[in-house]
Amino acid sequence: MLRTKFFAAVIAGACVQSAAFESRAQQAAAPRLSADEVAARALFQQAIGELDAGQFAEAAAHFEESLRRNPAPVVQYNLAFAYRGLGRYLDAVAAVERFLQNPGNTPADRIEAARVELERMRAAVARVRVRVAPEGATVLIDGRPGRERDGGYELDPGRRVIEVSRVGFRPERRELVLAQGAREELTVSLAIIDDAGRLRIEPSVATARVMVDGTFAGTGVVERPARMGMHEIVIVADGYLRFTRAVRVGGTGLVRVDATLQRPRSNPWPWIGASIGAGVAVVGAISGWFIYDACCRPTLEPVLPPGAWGGPLR
Repeated sequence: MLRTKFFAAVIAGACVQSAAFESRAQQAAAPRLSADEVAARALFQQAIGELDAGQFAEAAAHFEESLRRNPAPVVQYNLAFAYRGLGRYLDAVAAVERFLQNPGNTPADRIEAARVELERMRAAVARVRVRVAPEGATVLIDGRPGRERDGGYELDPGRRVIEVSRVGFRPERRELVLAQGAREELTVSLAIIDDAGRLRIEPSVATARVMVDGTFAGTGVVERPARMGMHEIVIVADGYLRFTRAVRVGGTGLVRVDATLQRPRSNPWPWIGASIGAGVAVVGAISGWFIYDACCRPTLEPVLPPGAWGGPLR
C-alpha cells in the first residue's frame, strides 16, 4: 500500500474541498450541475477510495474518466499518485506538471507541496544515455520512441527493452533492469549488412545470359541478394546486342532491372555500299591516270635531220 503523510494530506484536502463543494452546491440551484459534472464527482470519490486501498490501476482509470468529464485540477494532481503507484513515473511527472500549469483555486501551500513532490518523482526517473555508431540510427524503448532530454533517455524504473536500428545495418536489441533514479550509459555499434538488398534482373530474351559484377549469375530472370553499393549488369544473347547497365542497391528493398535487348541494325540496300565502292575505285583510277599523264609520262620529241629547219634567220 502506498501511503505517505503528504498523500494523506492530499486526500484529506481533496475531501475537504469536496465537502466545501457539496456545501456550495447545496446552496446553489441543483440544475446548474451538468450530468458530466455529477458523474465526474462520483468517479473522483470512487478513485480516492481505490487509491487509499492501493488499487492503483482502478484509481488511475477512474481519475482519467473523471478528468474527461470535468477537467478539475485536483483530479489531475491525484492522478499522478495513481501513476506513481503503477511505476509510471514519467506519466506521474507529466500529470503534476499539468496541475502546476493550471492549479485553479488551489491554496498556495498545496501548490508548493506539489512542486516538492514533483522533484521527488523526477528523481525516481531513470536515465540512459545511448551512444550509437554510426549516427542517425533509430532508438526505440519498449517499442516506442524514448523521451530524450539533455542527451539521455528518461525511462520508468524496471525492465526495459532498447532497440537500435538503421537501414543497411543489423539491428541490436538490449534489455536493461533499471532501479529508481538509475543513471546508465549504453554503447551500441551496428554491423553493416552486406547482402541486405535484393537485385532482380528481367531480360526480354529468356535464353539471355546474365552477369553481375563480372560473374555469371544465371540465364533468363535472375533474383539474388546484393550488397549495398553499385553493381554492373551485363546481359548477352545470340543475335542481340550486348546490354550493360550500372545500378545502385540500397540497404533494403528490391532493385528491379528491366533489360530489353536490341537486335543489330541491318542495311536495307546492300548494293549501295558496293556501288559506292566501285564508283570510288573508278574515280580513283581516272584521277590517277590524269596525274600520271601530267607528271610522269615521258615526252616524245620528233627526230629531224640536221638543217631541216634551214639556216638561222638574219
